[in-house]
Amino acid sequence: MREKWARRIAMLTGGLVVVLAVAFAYFQNPRHRPSPAPKPPTHVAAPPLVKSGRDVYAQKGCAQCHAIAGRGNPRSPLDGVASRLSEEGIRCWISPSVRPDKSFQAQHANIELTAAQREALTAYLRSLIKAKPESE
Repeated sequence: MREKWARRIAMLTGGLVVVLAVAFAYFQNPRHRPSPAPKPPTHVAAPPLVKSGRDVYAQKGCAQCHAIAGRGNPRSPLDGVASRLSEEGIRCWISPSVRPDKSFQAQHANIELTAAQREALTAYLRSLIKAKPESE
């Protein structure tokens, strides 16, 4: 009798673990959820340096970890980053050697930028300004 109950409890527990794992994966993975239509970020006039920065963003594969205008990894969106960070703050984030956070350095260790690429990428990110509400 005890073996029968032990098997039932084990099967119930195993089934519960599987259901919870599937539910957790579903809710933590945004690809499975329908997303609203992305709003494009408001851009400042695009001088050549900003266009060059957009190219650096694409060439270095930044969209693998970050999203702009709904394109890329939605876990780390950069829309409106210029509204949140100063130019120096953006430079700090794209220069991993400046950041004291070791996990950040490990994530960006394979990304090497020249000074010109860093300036172009900074200009591009500075052009991503949060759109003002229409009521203003």
